[in-house]
Amino acid sequence: MPEPFVLYVSKRFLDKASKTFGLGFIVRKPLTEIFKKMNVSFKELDRDEAKAALDRLAETEGITITVSQLIKGLALAFFLPTSILIAALKKVFYRSGAETEDSTILEFLAEIPRMFKTTLFYDIWLIVPKTETGEANTKQLIKTIVEKTGTTPLTEEEWENLQPIIEKLKGKLEIKGITENLWKTL
Repeated sequence: MPEPFVLYVSKRFLDKASKTFGLGFIVRKPLTEIFKKMNVSFKELDRDEAKAALDRLAETEGITITVSQLIKGLALAFFLPTSILIAALKKVFYRSGAETEDSTILEFLAEIPRMFKTTLFYDIWLIVPKTETGEANTKQLIKTIVEKTGTTPLTEEEWENLQPIIEKLKGKLEIKGITENLWKTL
């Protein structure tokens, strides 16, 4: 059974992707809008539907207990007001979700206020593949978005700016990509 993973995406990348895919100036749900422009077949998930999708995936037959517990933990961490992420990042907002034949993909906006500096914005893409083939297909879809955009989703400097958040999450939310930049191996 494939494991869920997280990809961090910079505002710089999303701004470029918005231009590349013709999404307009203000985009509230960039990932689902990109999927629409690419004619990807998906069901858009509101906040409650996204949590229900995670709960449903956690109960799937054939899924290991460890992965099931991980998915249940993710649902709690990302959707409860007292979650680890909200405490660690100050502000995390659910942006959008998409359920494809292959995966459930949730997009969150993280706002990282910094004293005497500009606030940083990152998107957090939580990807929960349904099957091994689904994982491969979803990774290819994401690679296609990056290739069409023509820039890296996260530079070394942007990754370094994420370190205070990563340190707070390390050990509290055990999911692939929380503490490593998966863009390097995707």
